[in-house]
Amino acid sequence: MLILLVAVLGQVTRGSRLSISIAGVSFQASEFAKILFILFLSGLLSEDCFFGDSRKDRELRSINAVISGVFALAYVFIMVISRDLGGAAIFFMIYVFMLYFALKKPWILPASAVTGAFGVFLGYKLFPHVRNRFLAWRDPFSYIEGQGYQITQSLFAIGTGSWFGMGLNDGSPDKIPIVTRDFIFSAIAEELGCIVAVCLILVCISTFLMFINAAMAGTDPFFRLLALGISVSYAFQVFLNIGGVTKFIPLTGVTLPLVSYGGSSLLSTALMFAIIQGITARE
Repeated sequence: MLILLVAVLGQVTRGSRLSISIAGVSFQASEFAKILFILFLSGLLSEDCFFGDSRKDRELRSINAVISGVFALAYVFIMVISRDLGGAAIFFMIYVFMLYFALKKPWILPASAVTGAFGVFLGYKLFPHVRNRFLAWRDPFSYIEGQGYQITQSLFAIGTGSWFGMGLNDGSPDKIPIVTRDFIFSAIAEELGCIVAVCLILVCISTFLMFINAAMAGTDPFFRLLALGISVSYAFQVFLNIGGVTKFIPLTGVTLPLVSYGGSSLLSTALMFAIIQGITARE
């Protein structure tokens, strides 16, 4: 209901409805809906672990798969009509990997890849700002005064920093629009150098591995799925952010967890870390 409210009444930022303001407090509802979505899928799909191979059990497993798919489609659809395609991609990946982990069916991953590719194609055809981002990704220097300005300035910043950086406050990261949120990685690479930027990536990878260890070490199906969903959400968000600012993939506008400026992202990420800590302590 919150993300649907954002889709209808949310504030438009760079072509997407991302946040809503209530009583003067602005927040991004999808950040918290993401945690609830993971909790919901964990509760529903963990039931499959207790089903056997009887006809009734197979029917129950199929019903759960359909219910989870309907809810996942509803989440993704609402994010798409809000034009928050980065958020839609995160929700989609959470659902795909949690479903695969729960059902262990090999066809889920290739089928999801085809579905995702079709979704990207539709987004390209339906939304002008998505087409602009693809144009900027393909050849940003041809659109350096327009759509490609952000990504070209990001690449300039990373290149200027070289290995050891310009030094704190000696760079010019403010030339990149929205640098504190979407392009914080570029600012770090410019002022502190690519060595520190690579170390940041390694910290993110080690955090992801810690989350996966929590999922693998657990014995309760619900908590294993919960840790896995949080792991996928964290890793894919890191990939979308760093991949976008380095021109590996088109820009999506998602934040870098616990590094980018932003209250909703910081709070939701802290909650996910707290859940993982609770799962680890429980085991």
